[in-house]
Amino acid sequence: SAGPVRHRNVIIVLVLLAGAAWWLLHEDPETEVRNAHQELARLLSKTEGEASSNMILNARVLQSMFAEGCEVTGDAEMLAGRYTPEEMVSTIIQVQGMFLSLDLTFHDLVIEFPAADDAITGFTAVLVGRSLMEGEGEVEAGETRAVISRMRKVDGTWVFAEFELAKVPEN
Repeated sequence: SAGPVRHRNVIIVLVLLAGAAWWLLHEDPETEVRNAHQELARLLSKTEGEASSNMILNARVLQSMFAEGCEVTGDAEMLAGRYTPEEMVSTIIQVQGMFLSLDLTFHDLVIEFPAADDAITGFTAVLVGRSLMEGEGEVEAGETRAVISRMRKVDGTWVFAEFELAKVPEN
């Protein structure tokens, strides 16, 4: 009669192990959204001398990060508008082409979930870039913006649907 008890214990242990594995491997929505922001900042950055072929390799990954009809609003100057994922990547490649190097970092992310498939993140974006200006040589520029991004979960993946940019007043 020890057979059925041992068999039941094995099943219980397997169920517990499967649950623990799922829990360890499954990221919570906040971590997924935070990681998507970190990945976006990494892909938008560019080191000096970085081959343009590297950006082409990253283009497919970048394209998958944006919703159809991603909107850029606020103090976005020439970047304001509504974009397809392909147009977003094309615009990003154009902007990167203006710089020798770009370092984009996101700070102080505050993430809220108005719905299970909707995330709103407020953060500070800091951009430091070096460019070659005609007649001026190399120019270093820095800019800080307050950003609110909205992500939607589409087919199990978080994608960026909107960015609202605001200039941060200088002290």
